[in-house]
Amino acid sequence: MGIFSIFGKKHGHPAAKPAADAPPREQSDALACNTEPAIDIVRETAANERRQAAQATALKIDAIESEMSSEFVRPIANSGVAKPAVPQAAPPQAAPPPDTLLLTDTILVAPAGEAALEDVSILEEAAILFADGQAEMVEHLLKDAIDADSLGSASVTAWAMLFDLHQISGNQAEFEHLSIAYASRFESSPPAWMSLAVPESTAGLLPRAPAVPSVVFSGRLDASIIKSLEKARSLAEKHPAIRLEFGRVTDVDPIGCGLLVRVLNQLKKSGIDLILIGAPELVKKIRSILVVGRRDETETPWLLLLELLATMNLESAFEEASIDYCVTFEVSPPAFVAPRNKITTAMEEPSATAGDTDVFIMPSLIEGRADALVSTLSNFVSRHNPARVNCAALMRVDVNAASQLQAGLLPLSGDGRSIEFFNVNHLVAVLLNVVGLKSLVRISTRKI
Repeated sequence: MGIFSIFGKKHGHPAAKPAADAPPREQSDALACNTEPAIDIVRETAANERRQAAQATALKIDAIESEMSSEFVRPIANSGVAKPAVPQAAPPQAAPPPDTLLLTDTILVAPAGEAALEDVSILEEAAILFADGQAEMVEHLLKDAIDADSLGSASVTAWAMLFDLHQISGNQAEFEHLSIAYASRFESSPPAWMSLAVPESTAGLLPRAPAVPSVVFSGRLDASIIKSLEKARSLAEKHPAIRLEFGRVTDVDPIGCGLLVRVLNQLKKSGIDLILIGAPELVKKIRSILVVGRRDETETPWLLLLELLATMNLESAFEEASIDYCVTFEVSPPAFVAPRNKITTAMEEPSATAGDTDVFIMPSLIEGRADALVSTLSNFVSRHNPARVNCAALMRVDVNAASQLQAGLLPLSGDGRSIEFFNVNHLVAVLLNVVGLKSLVRISTRKI
């Protein structure tokens, strides 16, 4: 009491004053004390709202994931593998019209008329499905078309595409069954089974790309990716490696990130090898929606970012992102764990053939970004006239890569220059027709 009374007398102030008479600084301090509880209430309310939003998003991801298998529609397998119907009385076709695609001839396209256009559209659909890796769907589509026997002059092309499909798939038993039906239908010798291996003389010159099944993600990475994820799961059960392509993803949202990060974890734990195409670009798109210190409705984009960086074995980038993550959500940073299975983020691009300078040899698979291949092929074509491109080993081209080939060769197609793709399988040949390459290049299908 003595101390306080001394200070009170020294400054000439009473021991206490009403808040209304306090100096401005004291008033502000009192106001701050009064408003602190209100600020805490606002902060707690906002935190509760974020937690509820995060829980709702997590529940939505759980619900979508649990329904993935039931929503994904797989092609119905033929239990008895019905063989094409063979009308015994049908005479052989002596000479198909010149615009028909023959088993060993050059593609020239379409018969005229509405029915013919419908027939060709079936073949084009099959070629596009095959380009997307949907071999089972292609088989059912071609078998149904042959069974219906309504393709007219395009029928021979359908048979040729199905023969090629069995050859590429290595299904010799189905190839032999189809050969019997073909001989009965056309009363001529069927094509013989042949190995797709490249002759030893050119094997060392052939640039190769792994023939692995692919899943392509395009557009917005959101709840609509469930079918692509289900396909990835299905392929992982049957193959030692799969490829996931993200180059066509335009943007991302939390639900899509949550679904993808779960499936990536499952695939890594299964031990299969992964080829991630466009993963660095996907990382950039995820970073574009993140702000350090800003807590959104869910942390799933951050978790996908960290999962991709760990999957790509980028430890330094992972550590930086994990610090930003723990600052934002006030949690301990996750530990970096290097992938135990083989993960690659880019395909080996083919180069020009070194030994045979007169022939360019295509790789077995052309997918995704084909810039290096297109550049090398364009250089070859610019230095050769005629320019001959051997496609004997080429099994599949996706639609995007086929379009890149067309765009790359367009500037070189004039001035009397001759470009030929030969030994092309019929599935690829029809696809190259679809993208317009037939107007630039002479496409000769291989003997099968």
